[in-house]
Amino acid sequence: MKRTLITTLALTLTTTIITAAFINSNSHQVKAESTVQFLCRSSYDEDQGTRLPTTLAWTSRGKIAVIRWVKELGGKSPQERCEKISPRFQEAYQKGTLSLITNGRINNQPVICTAKEYGGKCETLLMTLRPGDNSLQMLNSLVETLNGRGVGPIKHSSGVPQVYYQVYIDDFLQTAPVEKE
Repeated sequence: MKRTLITTLALTLTTTIITAAFINSNSHQVKAESTVQFLCRSSYDEDQGTRLPTTLAWTSRGKIAVIRWVKELGGKSPQERCEKISPRFQEAYQKGTLSLITNGRINNQPVICTAKEYGGKCETLLMTLRPGDNSLQMLNSLVETLNGRGVGPIKHSSGVPQVYYQVYIDDFLQTAPVEKE
C-alpha cells in the first residue's frame, strides 16, 4: 500500500513537472512569436508611387507601417529621422509606455512622447517635430493610426494644448493591415 501510494505520488509529481515544463516552453514560444520590433525600412507609398523610409512594426502577422518619413528636420533627411526615431518606438514598447502617448515641448520644440500616467512627464521621446508642426494634430493622426481608425500610416509632413491618449498598441498590432512587398 505504501509503495503504491509513493509510486502514485511520484508519477503525479513527474506528470506535473513535465506538464509545467511543457506549458512553460509553450508560453515562451507564444511570447517569442508575439515579439514586436519597430524598425526603419523602406516601404512603398501608394499615394506618391515611390518607396519611402518608414517606421514599421514587425509582428508575427507581418510588417505594419506606422510612420512614413517625407520631410527633413534640422538638416536630417527622412531616412536619418526614420533610423533615429524607430528605435524610440521599440524602447517605449519594451518599457510598456507606448500605450499612453502625449504631445509636449522639449527644448522649446514640439514633441510626441510617452507617459506612464495621465498628467505625467514625458518618459520616452518618440519624435521631435518641426517648429511649425502642430503637435496636437500630429498626435491625433498618430493616435488614429495606432487605434486602427486611420487610413494607414501617418506621414510626418505636417499655443497647442497638451493632451494624453490611451493607445491600445497590442490591438493595433493584431488588427492593422500588413504591408505588401
